[in-house]
Amino acid sequence: MDKLQTLNAFWNSFGIKAYDETSVPDNAALPRITYEVKVDSFGYALAMSASIWYRDTSWAAITAKEKEISDRIGRGGVIVDYDGGAIWIHKGSPWATRMEEPSDDMIRRIVLNTSVEYFD
Repeated sequence: MDKLQTLNAFWNSFGIKAYDETSVPDNAALPRITYEVKVDSFGYALAMSASIWYRDTSWAAITAKEKEISDRIGRGGVIVDYDGGAIWIHKGSPWATRMEEPSDDMIRRIVLNTSVEYFD
């Protein structure tokens, strides 16, 4: 897998469908994850975000998913290998922010801030 395929595989490893935020199908169901895609060379840390989206009356399920992702990344980050290199994904600050969706009060969204470094 290349860098972009590996980034996609990482975000799709949490049991719900994940999409590059610029390529979400119109009929994409909730829950889902959307994530930013940025690529650079070795030695540059990139600020990237991802959003977890649920339709629910409670924050319980989405908060549990945020914790699952947080636990996977851990305190020191997680390194994900790809053909010819690796991606180091670690938490940004603030790590997680609840967001309001004014058009639909049933939508729950948590934005995750990460820092990503590519090693090739």
